[in-house]
Amino acid sequence: MSGNAALGRGVLGAYGAPSFAQAFIHGPAISVLQGIYAKFFGLSLQEIAFVILISRIFDAVNDPIVGFLSDRYRAHHGTRKPWLLAGSLIAVIACWFLYVPGGEVTMWSFLFWYLLADIGWTVSEVPYSAWLAEISDDYEERARITTWRTMGRYLGLQAFFGLPIALQSITGSTDFTPETLRWAAALAAVALLGTALVATLVVPNGRSREESSGGDGSSLLDAGRAVAGNRPLLSFAGMFAIGGLGAGIGSGLSFFYIDGYLQLGEQLSVVMIISIPISLVATPVWGTLCRRFGKQQAWAVGYVGAGVASLSYYFIGPGENAALLLITALLVVNALIVVESVAAPAVLADVVDYGRLRFRDDHAGSYFAFYAMVQKINVGIGAALGLLIAGTFGFDATVTTQSASGRFGLLLAFSLLPAAFLCIAAMWIWRFPIDRRRHAVIIAAIERRAAREIES
Repeated sequence: MSGNAALGRGVLGAYGAPSFAQAFIHGPAISVLQGIYAKFFGLSLQEIAFVILISRIFDAVNDPIVGFLSDRYRAHHGTRKPWLLAGSLIAVIACWFLYVPGGEVTMWSFLFWYLLADIGWTVSEVPYSAWLAEISDDYEERARITTWRTMGRYLGLQAFFGLPIALQSITGSTDFTPETLRWAAALAAVALLGTALVATLVVPNGRSREESSGGDGSSLLDAGRAVAGNRPLLSFAGMFAIGGLGAGIGSGLSFFYIDGYLQLGEQLSVVMIISIPISLVATPVWGTLCRRFGKQQAWAVGYVGAGVASLSYYFIGPGENAALLLITALLVVNALIVVESVAAPAVLADVVDYGRLRFRDDHAGSYFAFYAMVQKINVGIGAALGLLIAGTFGFDATVTTQSASGRFGLLLAFSLLPAAFLCIAAMWIWRFPIDRRRHAVIIAAIERRAAREIES
């Protein structure tokens, strides 16, 4: 199925299902893994920052290669589905050893399994993301697709953060511990492989090779030129990188802020479970706003609101009302920042069409690989930068009372810097050139060219 036909809910749900499992298996890596390796396995913040930084540098090579190869595979076989299945299997194996380390835990063992997990995530998720640009060419329909995918993602996060509560009768605690990660790895194995299989069986491959403009994606140099020569893509990457860097700095420190600073480690799971559902509620709202007012306009407004709301973290301190204030702040931030998950992939799908028009080939895999690379670099460099800032100012994850300097370093990285980056990015996003009208012009030009080629 391609073109402007509306997709049924069964197809939308099947496409969004893998994002549930991907979010679940990513849950530890984006939130508590750094804290658990520091608190339970004895790695220093500097060692953890080094591992994350190296993994992001690795992604700078890994992501483009996977994107290029998946484009070649689809050009010759008409599908990206085997990549989703193979990558899911690799991720399941790697994440077991990453989340359930055996024997002596060292920086090098942490690095090895982190890199293998990165390979699995990339092999499955880059082609999976590129797939959405091929399921439909319609400007508004793509916002529906990303809405369903985003809802799957937040359901997965909800499931992960609810895990300690579900396991309380077994573990005797609502803390995130190594035992929690063991259960997460086991459950993720079932979910990741099962949802990948459902998607491959139910969701269509999308537009045919001929509709994609007829190229074969045979040259890595051509793919590189299609990335470097696509000005809207570079603009997209720049504005996304700035906003994403702010989010990355904050995400890498969330465990330390909640557990080490606010002393709410036992309530962490409850706090996250209460705050995440607002993202589920807000996702279809943002999807509607994207379709009504434009994807980049909704994205910019959400970023500004999330940036302003992030400032509230600076003023929350340990004490009787800390949990209530934190939940309130998270509710507001989560309701606003979720617009990125809805708007950004849908905007990038429109950029893919611009690339089809200009370069006469479908480089969706390379474009979404570039997007994934920027996203991972944001998280990796952001998390590493946040850890380094907090550590440099004297924040210590092993103590319960922080120095004034350590507190400021944590709050600078967790609150002030993310707010600044989000607001700066919003100004750029507002002026992004491919809006609804220009996208319609692009699609019409592609269709006219295809018609001429058929006639000749």
